[in-house]
Amino acid sequence: MRWLQSLSDRTPEHDRFVRLIILERIVKAGVLIGVAVALVVGARTGVLYDLAHYAQDQLLLAADRSFITQLLFKALEWIGFFPHQTLLAAVLVGYALLEGTEGVGLAMRRRWAEYLTVVATGMLIPYEVYELVHHPTLFKAGALLLNVAVVAYLAWKKRLFMDL
Repeated sequence: MRWLQSLSDRTPEHDRFVRLIILERIVKAGVLIGVAVALVVGARTGVLYDLAHYAQDQLLLAADRSFITQLLFKALEWIGFFPHQTLLAAVLVGYALLEGTEGVGLAMRRRWAEYLTVVATGMLIPYEVYELVHHPTLFKAGALLLNVAVVAYLAWKKRLFMDL
């Protein structure tokens, strides 16, 4: 369990690629918070509404159209406390907190942040591949390539899972 003890260790100075990962995570967290605030504050119709749906599709937040998800959304809308945009804003804030935590943890050179980044990003890759196959866009292809590069680089360069 040497790796468990190493989670609180500081890692060596970062190279340029890890600095780019840090910048990308922190900027993405800021953008997600901005979109969430716009969803909560903005009107439900008009340009903001169209932009929110476009962002929802591009950020892969609308792809889960399972019966359970639709039932949950209907129940929440029926209650009246959480309309769809408010729920989407809450999910965006949660995702922004995860991205921000990864970015700040990497900036602080913490080993746990490297593991968190690899695991959280790696969990999205199969879903991104599925989305790219069924609804291909250049944005989705670029996001997939970036996330594969981040996971591969951190796992290989930092030797994250070698001691298990």
